[in-house]
Amino acid sequence: MIADAPCATDAVVLAAGLSRRTFPRHKLLARDANGRPMIATTIRRIQASTVRRIIIVLGHRADEVHDAIMPWLDAHRPLPHLIHAPDHARGLSASLRTGIEAAQAGRADAALICLADMPLVPTGLLDRMIAAHAACHPSAVTVMHGGRRGHPVLWDRRMFPDLLRIDGDRGARDLLRRMGHGLLQLEAGPEIHEDFDTPARLERFSTLSPVS
Repeated sequence: MIADAPCATDAVVLAAGLSRRTFPRHKLLARDANGRPMIATTIRRIQASTVRRIIIVLGHRADEVHDAIMPWLDAHRPLPHLIHAPDHARGLSASLRTGIEAAQAGRADAALICLADMPLVPTGLLDRMIAAHAACHPSAVTVMHGGRRGHPVLWDRRMFPDLLRIDGDRGARDLLRRMGHGLLQLEAGPEIHEDFDTPARLERFSTLSPVS
C-alpha cells in the first residue's frame, strides 16, 4: 500500500494548443451531452484531486478558453492559476516550459503534467500518482495501459531543469525513453489514451456525460 506523505504537487494543464486537427472548431471549447466544455471537465477532475495548485497554460484563443473554464469551477476548491505561454505556437514544449517555470517558481516538489483534451482521466488516478511519488520520490511517474504509456505524467522537481531544455513539438517523450530506473510506472485504465483531437472524436465527445 502506498503511504501518504506531505508533498507539494502542482498540476500543469497544457491548454495552449492551436487545435489544428479540429479546425475551425477549438476542441477545448467542445461541449459534452450536458453542455459542459471539455476544458471545464478536465479542470474539475483535477480540482477534486490532492494537487496543491493548478496551473493552466493558455495560448490560442486564450480568452475563450478562460471563459469556458470559469463558470464550471468548484468554488469550494482552490481556484486555478491561469498563465499565458507567449510562444505557444512554437509547439508543445513551449507550453510545457511555461508551466514548469511556474511550478519551479512556486517551489513545487513535483509537477503533474495534464493534457487539457483528456477529460476522462479520473481524479483517483491523479491521486494515485501523487501518492506514489510521495512514497518513494522517483524522477517521474507514468501510467500504462495495454503495454502503452499514456497521460498524465508526474515529474519530480529534480527533472525540472531537463524539462526546461526541451524544444519542438514532441513534449518529453524522448526524456522518458532515456530514464531507466528513475521511472515508476502505474497500471491504469484506457482513459489515459482517450484524447479528443479530431473531428470524429469531438462528435463522440458530444454524446458523453462525464461526471466530475
